[in-house]
Amino acid sequence: MNDLWRGGYAVLLGLLVAPVTGVVVPPGVVVVPPGVIGSRPSTTATFLRKRFDCTDDEVLRAERHLPPNLVDPGIEPVRAGDVCESLQPRLSLTEPELRKMVLVRPHVLGCNYESNIAPSLAALQSRLSLSDAELKKLVTRHPQVLGYSVEAKIKPLLAALQSRLSLGEPELKKLVLGHPQVLSYSFEANIEPKLAFLQTAFSLAPDELRESMLTNPALLSRSLELRYRPRVALASALGVVVAREAIVPAGMYTDARYMAWLRRRDQAGLADDGWAALCALPLVERAAGVHGPLC
Repeated sequence: MNDLWRGGYAVLLGLLVAPVTGVVVPPGVVVVPPGVIGSRPSTTATFLRKRFDCTDDEVLRAERHLPPNLVDPGIEPVRAGDVCESLQPRLSLTEPELRKMVLVRPHVLGCNYESNIAPSLAALQSRLSLSDAELKKLVTRHPQVLGYSVEAKIKPLLAALQSRLSLGEPELKKLVLGHPQVLSYSFEANIEPKLAFLQTAFSLAPDELRESMLTNPALLSRSLELRYRPRVALASALGVVVAREAIVPAGMYTDARYMAWLRRRDQAGLADDGWAALCALPLVERAAGVHGPLC
């Protein structure tokens, strides 16, 4: 058959071949819309279309983030409806806000509101002394938090972060509200190695490290291996002083902006062609390239 399906899947001889978008399907290929299991739509796809008027593309994106059991056989519609009807007034969500949250974190539709979501929200709100408006801000900015265990993940993480940076309760709250994604990180594998490197590389006293994180909490989200280490190494190779004022450029600037920032401070005296050659290298190779054949 020669059918056109946008956002569906091509299935040949019962096997998933590839996503197709705006492609003419050759004879012998059956096109299956997103959310269809066999000859029937999944309960998840049906719920998303009915409750939120989701498009096929939105259903497809949501199902990509779901565990197999929530795709086939799918969610329990009654439970999913209860989650939506309970979560919306609890967080004072508008319909567009609820829709966005569900599409970002579709796992929430498979939870039990009374036994899972409500206690987690209450515990999180209590631990950080959040107002209702602040709780809404945190959850809408990082809906994934609805899937975290407060006791097993969030409380230990907050305790470790608070101790490491010597944060008071208001400061801890400020940091989390400023960058809710911090709740998704592992303290041991992600946060502590990053803080240790930043403190040493930028010669930060403990209070300077604390103030840097409170002023720009998104610094915690930047990659240690793919951003901080190679950028600090490059600055050092160029003779640029790496001190507290360099931490925001190293962490927050785009590549082009960071290279322009370094160029103004370059002590290696690179000519224009050498600088252009340096910028063309992958970031992790630039420190070695400062005195290499390209420069």
